[in-house]
Amino acid sequence: MLPSASLLLVPLALTTSVGPTPPPTYNQLRAYVTGYNTVVGQTDDTPCIAASGADICGRRDAVACPRAIGFGTVVEIRGATYTCEDRLAPKFDTRFDISCDKDTDCPPGVTGWATINVYGPIAAPQPARQTGIVRFWWARPRRAAASSWPAMSRTPSSSLAVMFEREPISRKATRFLRHAANTRWRASRISEG
Repeated sequence: MLPSASLLLVPLALTTSVGPTPPPTYNQLRAYVTGYNTVVGQTDDTPCIAASGADICGRRDAVACPRAIGFGTVVEIRGATYTCEDRLAPKFDTRFDISCDKDTDCPPGVTGWATINVYGPIAAPQPARQTGIVRFWWARPRRAAASSWPAMSRTPSSSLAVMFEREPISRKATRFLRHAANTRWRASRISEG
């Protein structure tokens, strides 16, 4: 009786598991994919050492990922699985760059738009740094200066006080206005006598 019961329990033990394994979760995104070779002309002076510190020479499973994806994260591009080991230049931070090692035929073959499955977290994108002219609060006019100026003719008003009446003056403009007032004062002294 006991041997026959054990024969029935063995298949049951092999088919039952602790719990169902859920499918892996991933984030899906669409990005431009390129390929690169691990040579000095396409990388820095140490082509075999990735940004993560891993040696990627001889490997075809490494990819340079955007900075929002951490090192070691597994990504799937066109059915092939890669590990994020490297970074691209900041101007290409939205791309993925597959390491083709020394195969020069590979980069043109992998280049193009693709849907990418990222098996790990994606950090929120960092806000772009402000570029352009930096202006301080005192250099910004509070209202349009021309709205209260007198009508301009070929000969502007000789009194700047009339033109800038009730207008906030920036610190940068103050020294020029002071210089203009001093010049007018000197000119009036010379013409008097």
